[in-house]
Amino acid sequence: MSELVTMYPAQANSPETSLSGALTAAGTTVNVVDGSVLPEAPNLLTIGADGSTAETVLMTAKNGNVLTVTRAQNGTTARAWSAGDVIARYFTAADQTAMQENIKKLNEGKAEKAASPTAGNFAGLDSSGNPTDSGKKPGDFAAASHTHTDKADKVNSATAGHFAGLDSSGNLTDSGKKPGDFANASHAHAGYAEVKIFSGVSVAASAWVSDSTYAAYPYAASIACPGVTASHVPEVVFGATEAASGNFAPVALSGSGTVKIYAATKPTAAITVQSITCIKAVS
Repeated sequence: MSELVTMYPAQANSPETSLSGALTAAGTTVNVVDGSVLPEAPNLLTIGADGSTAETVLMTAKNGNVLTVTRAQNGTTARAWSAGDVIARYFTAADQTAMQENIKKLNEGKAEKAASPTAGNFAGLDSSGNPTDSGKKPGDFAAASHTHTDKADKVNSATAGHFAGLDSSGNLTDSGKKPGDFANASHAHAGYAEVKIFSGVSVAASAWVSDSTYAAYPYAASIACPGVTASHVPEVVFGATEAASGNFAPVALSGSGTVKIYAATKPTAAITVQSITCIKAVS
């Protein structure tokens, strides 16, 4: 159905007021003596009581006694008006036309009733969208019958939180078990090595202290290596300069969270150890 034409509210008894000032043929602001007797905007108003010269305008806004209007509505002509000319909400040709057009549109949007219908039959539709008698009633159709192949049945009286189980037909059952019924998994990893690698380790000159472990290397520095134990075997890779100097022992010892390296002469500046690889067999 097409959109209906706007129909503006009527006003009982069509109370009149008058212009309080002149209005030119092009003017769109109308000053009246008493705007309170006029309806609220938007609405149609008529200026002039003489049917041959009256002008229909569309009031789009009302602010006290000041109206804003669109001129020359419904085939009327905009012309100059004087103070004292009457203005009111009369029934206009525009109102009559809007009603007729809307009735027509509403009528055209209605479907025609079905001709000679049989009570209880289902409605059908013809090619124009109008209802017809389908000739069928509910009793003409067999009851629906269907199965759900390969679908598992839901569990009856299931306990929330339990694991689901399966019966011999593949349907779901309540296993009677919940996560708390199972002990924590216990396992061991045998036959592999644990490796910890530390790279780019800086050793300050102040870290070196006297140590008697190796007579040829009487100075030692302990390097923090988290997670390392005395069971780890450390392999230390010095930088090219330090390695070539012969000052550092080719062995190192591990302890609780530390790896100790040794030097023949106490270094006077910080050195950087390229990497420390600590390996421990796990049984």
